[in-house]
Amino acid sequence: MKARIRGLALLAALTMAAACGRPEAPPADSAGVVATQSGGVALADLDRSVTVAKAIRATPGAADSILAAHGLTRPGFDSLMYAIAADSALARAYTESIR
Repeated sequence: MKARIRGLALLAALTMAAACGRPEAPPADSAGVVATQSGGVALADLDRSVTVAKAIRATPGAADSILAAHGLTRPGFDSLMYAIAADSALARAYTESIR
């Protein structure tokens, strides 16, 4: 009986190890941002964030419409901004572009 339980435990462990393999492609987050190999943000996402931020700054009352037009939600835009802020080079580029 103990041998059978050990065998089932080993089978379960091997199945879980096989299921926990590395993903083939980097997943996109809720903002539609696809992480680059280094874990950063793609330059297209940086450009999109600058465009959205400038539009919201110009017309704050239409923020939801602006976000929707660019395929973003408020939490998604926040996520994009945090990802940009986490990378010092992207944060610098964003700051220079937003001026």
